[in-house]
Amino acid sequence: MPGTAMAISNLFRSRILLSTLLLAAVSAEGQAGGWEYGGHFKVHYTFTDYRDTDVAAVFGEQPASDHAFDGRLKAEWRERGWDFAAHYEALVLGGDSIATRRTLAAAGLLASGTISGLPDDRHRLFDLTDDFIDETRAIAVHRLDRLAIGYSAGAGTVRFGRQAVSWGNGLAFQVLDFVNPFSPLAIDKDYKTGEDMLYGQWQRAGLGDAQLMLLPRRDPLTRELDHERASNALKLHTRAGNYDVDVLAARHYDQTLLGFGVVRSIGGAVWRFDVAHTDVPGQNGVWSLVTNLDYSWVLFGKNMYGFAEYYRSGFGSARASGYLAADPELTARLARGELYAVGRDYAALGVTVELSPLVNAFATVIQNLNDASRFLQLRGAYDWRQDTQFMAGFNLPDGERGSEYGGLPTGLPGTWLAPGRSLYLRAAHYF
Repeated sequence: MPGTAMAISNLFRSRILLSTLLLAAVSAEGQAGGWEYGGHFKVHYTFTDYRDTDVAAVFGEQPASDHAFDGRLKAEWRERGWDFAAHYEALVLGGDSIATRRTLAAAGLLASGTISGLPDDRHRLFDLTDDFIDETRAIAVHRLDRLAIGYSAGAGTVRFGRQAVSWGNGLAFQVLDFVNPFSPLAIDKDYKTGEDMLYGQWQRAGLGDAQLMLLPRRDPLTRELDHERASNALKLHTRAGNYDVDVLAARHYDQTLLGFGVVRSIGGAVWRFDVAHTDVPGQNGVWSLVTNLDYSWVLFGKNMYGFAEYYRSGFGSARASGYLAADPELTARLARGELYAVGRDYAALGVTVELSPLVNAFATVIQNLNDASRFLQLRGAYDWRQDTQFMAGFNLPDGERGSEYGGLPTGLPGTWLAPGRSLYLRAAHYF
C-alpha cells in the first residue's frame, strides 16, 4: 500500500503541474472573464573566483562557472469576490557549483539548505515539487509556487493554499518577516517562495486591519504533520497620530514570538523600526531589531534613492570567535532560511542612481560591525524594452580570515568557508 499511495501521489502531483502549465500557456487572445495570464523567463550566468584555500576551491573547480534558468507561468482569476492563483515554475541550475555542493554535502561541509539550493516540499503540507534533472553538474525542479483560492466579502478576506505573506519593515534584514524572508544579498526579489497556509485579513475603517496566518508543516523525514514545526501568527496594523503601528504575536516552531513595528515620515524621508522578542527555552528571551531610513532626491539632474539600516540579531555572536560555537537556535534558523547572518550587529547602506530613464545603477554594502568584514554589491540594469531587462553586476566580499565574509574555519586544516568574488550577467523577459 505505501508504494501504491506514493505512485498515486506522484501521478496526482505531475498532473497538477502539467495542468497548470497548459493553463498558464493560454494566449492572451483566449482569455475570458476574470482570467489573467503572465509570467517570466530569466537566464543567469555567474563567474566566481575563490581564494585557493576556500573550501569551494579545494573541493571544486576554481574559478567556477554556472548557469541558471528561472521560468514562471501564472494563471490568476478574480470574479464575484472569489480569487484563484496558480503559478508554475521551472528552476534549472548547471555548472561547477552544483558538483561542488554535492562534494561538500558528502563531506558533511554543506552549511545550509538543500544540496541543490533549490526549494523542495518536504516540510510543506502539499508536495507539489518534482525533480526532472538530477545529475552531477545539473539539477532542475518544476513545481507550483502558488496554488491558492480565496474569498472576499465586505472587509474580510480568507485564502487557503500555497501563497506568500510578507510582514515587517526591514529593507535588507528582517525581524518580523520570519517565513521565507529574502536574503540581504539576494539580487532577485520578485517572488518569495510560497508556503501552504490559511490566511485571513479583516479591515476596519479608521482603525486598521488584522491579519491571521495558520501555517502547518510536516516533519521532513517522516512526512507527518508536526505541530511543533507550525507557524501561527496574528498581526494588527493601525494608525496612531503620524505613526503606522504593527503589533505581532506568533507561535513559531513551538516558540512564542512577539513583535512591534512603527513607520513614520520625517521631512520627506521614511523611518522604520521593528523589534521582536523570542521566548527561547533555557534563555531569558532573545531580542532582535532593525531600523532604517530611506530618502529620494535629485542631484545633478539625476533621480537618486538611498537607505541606511542597522540590524541587531539576538541570535548572532558579537565576537568572531563565537562563530565556531554557533548557538543551536542560530544554526536552526540558518538551516530553515530565516536568518542569513552569523554576527550580531550589521549596517547596510544602499544607493540607486537613475542614469537615464532606461538605465539604473545600484550599490549596496553590508557591513558586519563585529568583525569588520563586508559584502559589496554593484550592478547596473538596462530596461531594453518595457518587458525585457538586462543586468550585470559584481559581488565583492572582503574581510580577514576568521570573519564572516572573509572566511570561517571549516574544521579541516587550512580551508575556509567563504563567498567568492563573482561577476554575473542576467536577462529577464516578462509577459
